[in-house]
Formats: sequence, C-alpha cells, structure tokens
Amino acid sequence: MTKRTLMTAASLLLTLCACGQIPEDTTPADSLELYSAGTDAPAAAVPSGTSAPPPVTSAEADTEKYIPPTTAPPVPAPAACSVEVPFTSQNGLLPTGCELVSAKMLLDYYTGGDVPIDAVIENTVCQYPETKNGVTCAPHPSQAFVGSPTDDSSFGCYAPVIVDTMNKLLPDTYTAVDTSGTELQTLAETWLPQGRPVLVWATISMLESYPSIGWYLTDENGEPTEKYYEWLANEHCLVLVGYDSENYYFNDPLRSTAPTAYPRALTEQRFEELGKQSVVVRDGDLS
Repeated sequence: MTKRTLMTAASLLLTLCACGQIPEDTTPADSLELYSAGTDAPAAAVPSGTSAPPPVTSAEADTEKYIPPTTAPPVPAPAACSVEVPFTSQNGLLPTGCELVSAKMLLDYYTGGDVPIDAVIENTVCQYPETKNGVTCAPHPSQAFVGSPTDDSSFGCYAPVIVDTMNKLLPDTYTAVDTSGTELQTLAETWLPQGRPVLVWATISMLESYPSIGWYLTDENGEPTEKYYEWLANEHCLVLVGYDSENYYFNDPLRSTAPTAYPRALTEQRFEELGKQSVVVRDGDLS
C-alpha cells in the first residue's frame, strides 16, 4: 500500500456536521496496517546483473510511515438547534393528558396531518384505580394511563405506554422508541440536529416533584400485590424542540403558545427526578 493510498484512505475519516445532519450511528474507522522492515512481507526479487538498493535507514523509514488515527474524530454538536413542531395546548382539551397531547404533537409532525386527540385516547391503555381486598390498587404508570386523560382527578402514564400508543398511529415508515436512561443533553444534541423532536418527562413549570397519592400495584391478573407505588406530584410530559447554551426549549402542552424556554440545569434536574424518561421516533420498523 503506497503512501498516497494511505493518505486517500485517511481523508475518508473526516466528516462535516451541521444542524440537521448528524449521522445516527458513528463507528470507529477500521485501522490500517502497514508493512515495515522485519515483517513477513515478501522480499522483492533483484534482477540478475543488478545490485540491491541500499537499505533504508530508520530515520528514512520513519519519514515514509503514515499511521492514520484508528477512530474517526468526534462530530461536534451545533451550539444551538431548534425544530419546528406543530403545537397543541391541552388547555380546554384534556385536563390530565399531557402525555397524550405531547404524543399528538409528534404524531402530527411525522404524519404531516392533524391526528385527532380522540384517536390518541382510544389507542392508549387506561385503567382507573379500584378497591380490591380492602386496598386501592392500579397498574404501574409504565403499564397504563392511571385514570383517564379526560378526568381532572386522574394521574398519567410513562414512556412505555406512549411508545405503544404512538406505534399504533405512526406510518409504517416510523417507529417510536423508548430512549429512557439517556441524559437530556445527549438527547438534545443527538436527535434535534437530525430534525427529530424528543418526548421527555419532567415537571410542571419545572417545579419540584414529590411523592403524593399512592396505590398497591396489580399483578398480571389485576389482583393487588404487596408493592406500593407513590405517584410523583407535578409530573409532566413535554416535547423537546430546541436548545442553546442557556436553555432547553419545549412545546409545553400546558402553555398557550410555543416554544417555552426552561434553564438547562433546572430542566436536567427535573428530568432526572422523573427517571430520565424519553421517547424518540426513528425511521423504519425496528421490531
């Protein structure tokens, strides 16, 4: 392999980045191996009547070697980015359904239409708490919307429920994915530059969350178990649509206009309080 060939191969490791053009997957570049003196490379034959060329000194050999980096350079995220997502306010629409209204905003974004909120409700598993064996019991919020989004005394649901709802309504070319556990900054800098808004769980107006009303969790047969769950007051679901050095920007369904800015550090704290829950929509059927 010549030095020119190596220089050409190394140039393929460079990538350009702009808002909306970050690749979804970046893998380390394959390392390039060079023959050097003392390896098992076959020796070139010397034609009869000629003498072999003088040996290459170590200094000369060093000038001829080019060892490219074994990994591609990191692609920097843009300092600021925003995505325009159709906004829907839950005010006057659903008293406790912030998760469903936020899901509707993503559905409208990916379908290019206006998905009826009734269709979102009909495709969401909902179950009211009930009394069995003398105790109040209900599913975990990751299994069902506890209560009803049309009832102002209800609770809500978590990421897995919304993933299931969205995948019933998205076109076949898209799939909602539970990305819970990912840091908020990573979500913002990874997905927004690709034009992909992120559903996140935080709190109302970024107020502090705290344990409130609870119930005994039910088993697969709907019977109460010994596990007691306490709902986190001020739980809220929003659509992350932008960021800069100071704020994250959201389509907040409790507001009348969008976007709404919240300070980065405070938002990250509330996001962590709610278990770092998030949902993104990716291309294709990932099942």
